[in-house]
Amino acid sequence: MGEGRVLYADQDHVHVLRYVGDIRHPLAPSIGRFVDTLLERFADEELVVDLSEVDTIDSTNLGEIARMAILLAERNGKRPAIVSTRYEINQILRSMALDEVFDLRTESAMNADGEPIPTIAVTKELSLQVILAAHRRLMQMSEENRKKFAQVVELLELELKDMSKAVS
Repeated sequence: MGEGRVLYADQDHVHVLRYVGDIRHPLAPSIGRFVDTLLERFADEELVVDLSEVDTIDSTNLGEIARMAILLAERNGKRPAIVSTRYEINQILRSMALDEVFDLRTESAMNADGEPIPTIAVTKELSLQVILAAHRRLMQMSEENRKKFAQVVELLELELKDMSKAVS
């Protein structure tokens, strides 16, 4: 498995985020901040999430991807696309109900390599907040997800609460 990274390219006013390698939770805060800035600057354009080069992707990043669809729908009513050429990844996307908020495609989305998105410094507290928000979002996607992630969310909430007590 290759180290995870996310590349960005603008192809004729279609913004493409290409995920490559092993996509784990430490990437999520940087991705979230980048997408927030992108959608503020280009609120009326289209977004494609290309997962065709993903080896693995964790639930935190799946929750962050779900957030992208929700934000785009709120801002311009558009439905983003996910490109995934791997059966296993497509099964994960469907099991998380992401096919309900994204158009799933199997063709490649990006001609160019793209530029790496900027990374931000991540504290343990920020990391836990992003992981918690992502799992809450996934719980909202379907009843099955709610059952899958209820205990995870509960434990993360407790950990954040304990962390804030220790700081006080």
